Amino acid sequence: RDWSSDMCSSDLGGVRHGLDAAKAIRLGADLVGQAAALLSPAMRGTEAVIAHVEFFARALRLACFATGSKNLRALRKAALR
Repeated sequence: RDWSSDMCSSDLGGVRHGLDAAKAIRLGADLVGQAAALLSPAMRGTEAVIAHVEFFARALRLACFATGSKNLRALRKAALR
């Protein structure tokens, strides 16, 4: 039986930005969480949270571009250098 198809891996600590998320995804994480990094923007207001999340997404897209990955599924299989 292939147990890996039934398991979910996550990185829920220390993900500060999209590049951290990209690394975790490339190393096998199925999901990432970002509570601590959102705390400061949340204290400043909705616009700050939106700006943070947009920056996070841009960094993740940049990581996909830099590795030639068209999406997160492809990023998971990107060559490690």
